[in-house]
Amino acid sequence: MSEKLTSCQIKYALMSYFRFTRQWICASECMDNDVMVLGNKGIIEVEVKVSKYDLWKGEARKPKHARWKEESSRYYRPNKFYICTEKHLIEEATKWVEETNSKYGIIEAFEHSVYIRKKAVLLHKNISPYIPQKIMMRVCSENIGLMGRMIREEIK
Repeated sequence: MSEKLTSCQIKYALMSYFRFTRQWICASECMDNDVMVLGNKGIIEVEVKVSKYDLWKGEARKPKHARWKEESSRYYRPNKFYICTEKHLIEEATKWVEETNSKYGIIEAFEHSVYIRKKAVLLHKNISPYIPQKIMMRVCSENIGLMGRMIREEIK
């Protein structure tokens, strides 16, 4: 069996796919999720899972999943939601999606790419108007942080 990927490696593969293959805007760690995407049909939220525990005890305990089942939820809801993990957790992810919300999708991660195993179904059609700005703010913050680290390394 090959070495397991880190969540950072999976996020990199996801963001590369959404940005360069799909030509969509995306950000990591935006609004308490791993990857947020502004696609052509709305907002896609992706949670990366690297262990069975993280899936069942981490993600499952988040109250957003119960809220998103409500059609008239007053809380923010993405238009689509995916769980992304490696092959060794796909079976568990499938069980989790069936138990939590059958509209959710599943993405399989590889070292430098991803494959959509189960397409997500629209949770709703409304696009939150403030989300594009949140994504751009997060991207700017991340770029500033990366530039700061590069500058500090140059100074050393």
